Amino acid sequence: MIVRRTQELQSSVSSARAGHDGSVILNLNTQAADYALDGRRLALLSAWNGNEEVALDGRRVIVDDDTWLLASGGPTSVRIRTSHNVHSLTILFRQGMPEEVLGALTTSDDHMLEDGEAMSGVQLPFTPHLRTHDRSVTPVLLFIRRHCEMGLDDALWYEEQLAFLLERLLINHRHLLTRARQIPVRRASTRREILRRVSLATDFIHSSFAKPLMLSDMAGAAFLSRHHFLRLFKQIHDVTPHEYLQRKRTSVAARLLRSSQRQVDEVVKEVGFDSRSTLFRALRRFHGLTPRECRHVAEAPVFMGHMIASAAGGAWVSTDEATSRTAVAQH
Repeated sequence: MIVRRTQELQSSVSSARAGHDGSVILNLNTQAADYALDGRRLALLSAWNGNEEVALDGRRVIVDDDTWLLASGGPTSVRIRTSHNVHSLTILFRQGMPEEVLGALTTSDDHMLEDGEAMSGVQLPFTPHLRTHDRSVTPVLLFIRRHCEMGLDDALWYEEQLAFLLERLLINHRHLLTRARQIPVRRASTRREILRRVSLATDFIHSSFAKPLMLSDMAGAAFLSRHHFLRLFKQIHDVTPHEYLQRKRTSVAARLLRSSQRQVDEVVKEVGFDSRSTLFRALRRFHGLTPRECRHVAEAPVFMGHMIASAAGGAWVSTDEATSRTAVAQH
């Protein structure tokens, strides 16, 4: 089921809550929307050309052009309120589908041939935290979004693409675990807890970057001392919390400069920089641009440099999208 109008939201989400078969894709281009997910299905939320506010696990996170969010296991509410249209893509996977894909990937071919089914009882590894766009998950999201916009309503085609998307989500999670294994602790449970706490701080940075944040604020979000937080954050993200924060502010500032006529001083205040000179230095350091050049650049600089945005529609395009499109089409 593809939902393209906000008027259809309530009935579609209610159908998903009732456990109706089939995945649901909410592909909206709107200035205002409110809907709730009950958590019985794995949901992927993404937004472009703006942001959406998501409440889950008793906290508030912001999904924007830099991030996407996986939500499951509890009630989740989504709110969009902007002065311009935000392109929101939310995917509600049919119940059992994520477990099927994970089971197929973790079951040997010999076992599959003997029993004809994947191993049951597999546990999904996903946690409800923001992830940054990359060349693994994002091209698949955009491929699906583009076909939603084209009006395609082929349920079998979407089933195949969502299965491929789930495989990419599992690969993304594996990369995250690989990074976490660099933390020198003996117990896997301790490593998972460290990753969870650092992820809480990462969500906090993405959702509160416009405020005057200090190291103590970010460490507090992770329930860690400043010293331990600084060390663990760098081991997982390969940059310090301060650099991560400055990169986030710079990516948002670059988008505002490119997509609006806001004055530089307005942008400085909106993204949380303390002065024009700080913004100038950050743009030069991370993107090699001045504010004037940001307004006219064909491709908007983005967070951590993993993806680039097209000048035509502001949609995310990976530098190897042609290869990704072929791979998606073959799965």
